[in-house]
Amino acid sequence: MSFGLLKHFKDLKKNSAEPVKAAHVRHIIIGQDLGAVLKLIELKKNAPEENVKLISSRPINKQLLIENYQFGISQLRSEEAVREIYTKRFDAKILPHNKDSLFYKDGKFHEFGGRAKSMEILNGEEFFVTKGYTVELSSLFAPEVWENLDQIISSAIDIRIFESIEKTDPQDLVEKNEWLLTFKDYQKMTCENLYISMSPKKFVNLLTNKEQLTPELIDFCTAVQVRTGLSVTWSLNKEIYPEERTLFIPQSMTHEWGHFIVEFENYNHSKKEQLCHVLFLIHEEEPQTEDLASKIKLMKRVLERVFPELEKSIAKEYIRFDEEMFVSDIKDNLLEQLGFDYPTLKFVGQVAPVSSSFSNEKYLSRVLLS
Repeated sequence: MSFGLLKHFKDLKKNSAEPVKAAHVRHIIIGQDLGAVLKLIELKKNAPEENVKLISSRPINKQLLIENYQFGISQLRSEEAVREIYTKRFDAKILPHNKDSLFYKDGKFHEFGGRAKSMEILNGEEFFVTKGYTVELSSLFAPEVWENLDQIISSAIDIRIFESIEKTDPQDLVEKNEWLLTFKDYQKMTCENLYISMSPKKFVNLLTNKEQLTPELIDFCTAVQVRTGLSVTWSLNKEIYPEERTLFIPQSMTHEWGHFIVEFENYNHSKKEQLCHVLFLIHEEEPQTEDLASKIKLMKRVLERVFPELEKSIAKEYIRFDEEMFVSDIKDNLLEQLGFDYPTLKFVGQVAPVSSSFSNEKYLSRVLLS
């Protein structure tokens, strides 16, 4: 072994033995969704001089947000929530679908609640039966923020894989180290205020010293329901379906496998394009890549029977797989107590607190109501 290489390994061993000094940040947001980005914009607006970090396990940019939220089946299904959102976000553009949802059976579409009965609506699918609303993503941001969104995110984001999170007892009154974040690369950060826009189940699994945590925090985090989903958007070069509405198409007519939930946007004559969004919920805990690929092939086969010429009309394809696509069953009654027990811990996004009159709201409604 050369002397230079031997010295390198000795230095590496020496450095790894030295304690890593944690960088301190006033505000840290954990997440990679719209809720995390909206919280980042809010903090930078209200306290521009303060240091804010967004910790994510993968890159975030404007195009990915568009593909994840502008594309895809409508996650907004409540007229009451939409009215309330407008009182908070005056410039939001939220357009209702003109027609109610339909289901496919015996070669044609039927209305829910009629004489025909659909295949079994599996757990989680019932949310999409009511009429949807389409949100223009850019309308949720000030024009100058939307224009510079990539730069704003890039200046704040830190892509990391977590090892653990610890609630600490701050000794320094200037740099209040309320939370210690440790990452897989042995780097560490401390912060005063921690904002969680990820699955509380994943968050509580990262927490150390659980015996010192309150039962309310453990209960809140473990009680939520997390659903994995796979969303596909196709850019079609011709009009395949003439209406903007939600369609339930069974994955199988002989097995209760659930539905492909489909929405076509109105045909864009200037672009000569129609967008088609398809969602299916995944009920396996850890789906394999080959299983997802098989499901997409099945999706195309099934939809081709219902919409002839769909597959050959696909010009572009966008696929989004998300283990935390839908988070629900939020125990709002515990959030107030957590605010007293952990005043420096805030839940945002799909797990954000809302007023009691909107406690049944979930998904994008909760993100925008908070």
